[in-house]
Amino acid sequence: MVRAAFVFMVLLLAGCDDGNRADSRTLDVEDEDFRQGQNFYKQGEVRKALECYLRVIDKRKGAAESNLEAGRMYLELQDPLPAIYHFNQYIRIKPTSEQSNLVRQLIKTAEKQFMQQLPGRPMDPDVLGGSDLNAKLRNLQNENEKLKRELADYNRTQKGLVLPAKTTTEKTVDKPATTEDGKPQRVRQYTVAKGDTLSSIARKTYGDASPARTSAIFNANRDKMTSVNSLPKIGTVILLPE
Repeated sequence: MVRAAFVFMVLLLAGCDDGNRADSRTLDVEDEDFRQGQNFYKQGEVRKALECYLRVIDKRKGAAESNLEAGRMYLELQDPLPAIYHFNQYIRIKPTSEQSNLVRQLIKTAEKQFMQQLPGRPMDPDVLGGSDLNAKLRNLQNENEKLKRELADYNRTQKGLVLPAKTTTEKTVDKPATTEDGKPQRVRQYTVAKGDTLSSIARKTYGDASPARTSAIFNANRDKMTSVNSLPKIGTVILLPE
């Protein structure tokens, strides 16, 4: 169970550490999604608030305050591993801020929450001394870092690695798929934006909104779409076959 939890965390970190996000030119607290997240939190909609903060993090490098808020949301949702990750991201970005000591305390709180969730509570503070507890936690964190490095090494050996995009919404990648004659198929990626439809995406990217084009896009994204009229949510990356 412990190893499974950390494999999950590794996959989460691999997604969150994407280095292709655009540099921000304004503070992340001025982002519309950040403000919407605050509004959702005031209304008690913790999960919706979390989704807003994660969108800011996906859009911006150095989104320290959004990482802090995302960590707080995960902590409230009793999900300590991603909470620890986002708190550490805040510390990395703002190691000397006035809130850094408070964030370090939040990390300790999340660590205790994680220990309490382990099957049978094998590292209950009432059973182990404080130093033993910290040693166990450090060992788990070291194992997590090792798994993360192994995953990164594996990904580098695979085909179809995503290249830095020229724009924030569209980029060309190699997809491990083939055409009808068995040749490698070239595809692009497109990030769904507000107001998009399959027809508008086809018109913007191909200059052709014919049913053949929209059907081709749908067939390439059946794992994300149930029909040609049901685009996935804003921010989802879809494939555009050449």
